[in-house]
Amino acid sequence: MKFRAYWALARGVLLETVRRKDLWVVAILGFLIIAAAGTLGFFGFKGLEVFAKDLAFNVLGLFSTILAILTAGRQLPDEIKNRTLYPLLARPINRFDFLIGKLLGAVLASWIAFLALSAAAALALAVFGVAFEPIMIQYLFAKMIGLAFVCGLSMAFSVFMTPSAAVTTTFILALGGAKISQALTMSYGSASPGARILYRVVDALIPHYNLFDIGSRAAYNGWPPVEPWVVGFMLAYCLVYTGGLMTLSWLKFRVKAL
Repeated sequence: MKFRAYWALARGVLLETVRRKDLWVVAILGFLIIAAAGTLGFFGFKGLEVFAKDLAFNVLGLFSTILAILTAGRQLPDEIKNRTLYPLLARPINRFDFLIGKLLGAVLASWIAFLALSAAAALALAVFGVAFEPIMIQYLFAKMIGLAFVCGLSMAFSVFMTPSAAVTTTFILALGGAKISQALTMSYGSASPGARILYRVVDALIPHYNLFDIGSRAAYNGWPPVEPWVVGFMLAYCLVYTGGLMTLSWLKFRVKAL
C-alpha cells in the first residue's frame, strides 16, 4: 500500500514536470550541447579532449542541479497554493507519505533529465572520437546520488521557508558549500579552541554537495575508477543527511497549519 501511494505521488510529479515543459527545456539544452560540439568539431578536437569533457561535465552538473532544486523546492508550495494538497491528504496518505512520495518524484525527474543530457553530451562527443573511460559510469552514479541529496535539501527548506527563500538557500549551500568549508579550513589554524569546535560543527552540518562530483577526475584520461568504498560512503552520506532532513521536515510539516 505504501509503495502504491509513493508511486502515485511520484508519477504525479513526473506528469507535472512534463506539463510544465521542464523536460522540453532539457531537450533544447541537449540540442544546444550537440550543436556546440559540432562547432568545436569543425575546428577539430585534437588536443581539446580533456577540455571538451570537462566542459560537458560542468554543463551537466549545473543544469541538472538547477532542475533538481527547482523541481523539489516547488512541490509543497505549489500543492498548498493550488489547494490540491487537501484531496491528497483526504486519501489514505498521511503527511509523511506525501513528503516521501514527492521527494521520490523530484528525484526521478532530475535523474531522467540528467541521464538525457548525459546521453546527448556523450553522443555529441563520441561523434568526434572523444571516448569516455569506465570512470564515467561512476561519475553518473555519484551524480545521481548527489541529485537525490540536493532534492532532499531543497524540499526540506521548502517546509521551513518561502519558496523563493528555499530555492535561493539551496543554491547557495549546494554551489557554495565547498567554498564555505574551505574558508573554515583556512581559518581553523588561527582560531581559538572554542572557535575550532564551532568550525567543526558548522563544517559537519554544511551540505557537502561537491563530494558527489567526480567530473574533474573523469575528464582526464588514464584515471582509474575510484575505490568502491568511496561510492559507498557517498551513498551512506546521502541517506543519513537526507534522512535527517526529511525527519526534521516531517516534524515541522505534521503540525503545520494548512
